[in-house]
Amino acid sequence: MSEFTSVDERQWIHEDVVGHAIDRCTLWRDDTISFSFVKLPPNYDLGLHKHESWVAVYLVEGTMKWESDGEERKVGAGDFYFVPDGEEHVETSIDECLVMIIKAEPNVQYRIDPAGNRI
Repeated sequence: MSEFTSVDERQWIHEDVVGHAIDRCTLWRDDTISFSFVKLPPNYDLGLHKHESWVAVYLVEGTMKWESDGEERKVGAGDFYFVPDGEEHVETSIDECLVMIIKAEPNVQYRIDPAGNRI
């Protein structure tokens, strides 16, 4: 059966994500996948981290920088990217961002040092 969440029913929480407290609104979640919005303030650096399962990212509003393995990209509203499981990456907001996150569950994520060791 279809499930709906109206804009009036959305609840934002302040949550720890890879060592940073950010605002998140879960739209829908089960044991295998979740959909949520996150808000990032301007110039917010999530630091080097990785996830043990895949993550799909759609930037609704704002601009951010994505970095992985020496590659750097500017991501703007309407852009999408897919992060495969285990890929080390950094995301930094340039201005205020609203981001839709779709991820495999359970999604274990953690900060790492430049050598790839879990912090």
